Amino acid sequence: MTNPLRSFDDRRLHKIAGPSGLIMFGVTGDLSRKKLLPAIYDLLNRGLLPPAFSLVGFARRDWSTEDFVAVVHDAVKQHARTQWSEEVWQQLVRGIRFVSGQHGDPEAFGRLKQVVDELDQERGTAGNHTFYLSIPPRDFPLVVNQLDESGLAKAVPVNSAAL
Repeated sequence: MTNPLRSFDDRRLHKIAGPSGLIMFGVTGDLSRKKLLPAIYDLLNRGLLPPAFSLVGFARRDWSTEDFVAVVHDAVKQHARTQWSEEVWQQLVRGIRFVSGQHGDPEAFGRLKQVVDELDQERGTAGNHTFYLSIPPRDFPLVVNQLDESGLAKAVPVNSAAL
């Protein structure tokens, strides 16, 4: 059986999203290090993520962005499925940030909002973000509420002409 997504006639493979960002909660776990972070690098390495992609990690660890960059680097080097490219890594690292905080802390979500707003300006993401919750299910309502309260969950008008 052939995979229809591998057809050269399938135009979906050649469409790359515009500038966008991924905010990952629970980014310090094994799933993130072994699967998610390397997959992000692999997508960028294959040209399937926009050059202005941003990645924001949110977790309880008392890390700086530099600490998080080192963790992402090590995870990618160890678990990526595509060949290492320093050029691709430098492209990715320009959009990486880390915010330390608890799920129930409004101040931490205020810091997260500030970081995301800065990336919107620097990377041109214009509010085009996805939230990935690699956290215990019991924390979902808390995090979603904090996203709403901080203004991070506000809908961004979509330019229908761009679709």
